[in-house]
This record gives sequence, C-alpha cells and structure tokens, in this order.
Amino acid sequence: MRNAFLALLALGVLVVLSGSPLTGPRPVRDRYFAAPEPILPMIFDHNDHGDVNCIECHHDFADDSGSGMCMGCHVSDPDLWPRLEQQFHGLCLGCHAEREAAGRSAGPPRACDGCHHGGGPATP
Repeated sequence: MRNAFLALLALGVLVVLSGSPLTGPRPVRDRYFAAPEPILPMIFDHNDHGDVNCIECHHDFADDSGSGMCMGCHVSDPDLWPRLEQQFHGLCLGCHAEREAAGRSAGPPRACDGCHHGGGPATP
C-alpha cells in the first residue's frame, strides 16, 4: 500500500514538473510581445467571444486610454507591467467563472492550455 502511494505521488510530481503526456508540450516562458521579463505565450480568439460586449475587455474604447492590442500597453507601461498576470487572470478567469456561475456558456475557465499554448509564441 505504501509503495503504491509513493509511486502515485512520484507520478503526480512528474506530471506537475514535466506536463501531462496527454496535453502536449508545456508552454515556455519567453519575451513574447517584447515583455521586460519572460511570460507565458498567450492566445485569444475573438471568434469565441462574439457574444461579449467589446468594452468588457477593451476599456480603452471607453476611457480613451490607448489603442491597439492589449499587450501594447499592459507589457510596455511600467505601471501596468508588474500586474500583468494578475490583471489578465482576473479579467479572463473572472469572466469565465461569472458566466459559469450564472449558468451561461463559459468555456473552460480552468483549462490553462486554452489560453497558454505550448505550440510556440503567441501571435501579437
């Protein structure tokens, strides 16, 4: 019994460290979007979010704070950069969780590979 537990524990540690063989390669941190420090590659498919009001994510449409891609400011602005991961996880995961809690279609809010893919750098 103890050996089976230790084997299962070792397998769990191996999956955490190397990624699941079922999900493919793990994403690699790099300087995507000219980030000052390595970040995970990110993807976002606007086609999957057609029922979301653009202003939910693109605050710059309402407050005229910028233009272009999200990463243009969120990676280059020294006030925004330190909170990059917190901001996007709060916005993206928070929206998915709210929709799921309301019984609406929400996609996979905990499937990290859905946004952080291992297939190379994200398209800027």
